[in-house]
Amino acid sequence: MEIRSLSLKNDIVTINALYSRAGIRLDRAVTAVYGAYEGETLLALGGIAGNAIRSLAVEPSHQGEGILPALVSHLYQTMKDDGVSNVFVVTKPRYAPLFSSLCFNELAQTADAALLESSNRAFSRYLASLPKADGAIVMNADPFTLGHRYLVETASKRCVNLNVFVLSSEASHVPAGVRLRLVREGCREFSNVTVVEGGDYIISGATFPDYFFKDKTEAALAFARLDATLFAERIAPACGIQTRFVGEEPLDPMTAAYNETLCAILPEHGVRVRVIPRKTLDSAPISASRVRALWREKKFDEIAPLVPETTLAYIRENPL
Repeated sequence: MEIRSLSLKNDIVTINALYSRAGIRLDRAVTAVYGAYEGETLLALGGIAGNAIRSLAVEPSHQGEGILPALVSHLYQTMKDDGVSNVFVVTKPRYAPLFSSLCFNELAQTADAALLESSNRAFSRYLASLPKADGAIVMNADPFTLGHRYLVETASKRCVNLNVFVLSSEASHVPAGVRLRLVREGCREFSNVTVVEGGDYIISGATFPDYFFKDKTEAALAFARLDATLFAERIAPACGIQTRFVGEEPLDPMTAAYNETLCAILPEHGVRVRVIPRKTLDSAPISASRVRALWREKKFDEIAPLVPETTLAYIRENPL
């Protein structure tokens, strides 16, 4: 068996045909695809997306022949050679033992998905680096608004110490480093608040793989369950978090469903969920999507009452 690189341009028909027969899709984030060949017969495919292995599939007539370990090992070594220090996989639970046999370490598992990583120390180091706190908020802050600030202020009054985790994925309109800085600047006056970089372990729905789910709704719910489980089972105990605060979501059905998932899973692990009513202006919630819509139209005067001055300064200098 030989592992070869395929072109996402010239070989896309071949790639999509195998994925179709296997009942999955090429993940939208994949930037490189490799195939396992026996002679000129394509047996399996696997993709690389940043620091993650995705879109693994075996030709149905060759399933059960032990093809994937060699392909996964090749993908892993390719990523290591390219400087990736820790490789992640989100897969169906029934495939988790395969990755465990290849020295991947499971971080969390639900009925829908399992999250594994290649390092046996990275997650422990991440947990050890987190500040102790009894309360937590997770936000994307794309961009940071006065609605976010109100959520932080309200939560900070209901706990001794509050960790605000900011998603690190680069799937937003504002770069991750800038979002982190704007949240820190916007929360500076709250002495019991620590703004924390989410890193690889606060999962973003925007980067969660959906290729082995039937549709985006099913994938979104699977993401919510896996993210909530990882937070409840591993992150919250490491910090001493007893309460997670979320903003009420009257506009986005997917975010509302995510909040409902948190409310279902976190209390099972001893973590309360407190839903905070949204801050409004002119009878409408202050939201990042509202700000972005005005940003596109360069309506800075209308943005001003919705965001802190530091966010407004960034918006003025960076057209959307």
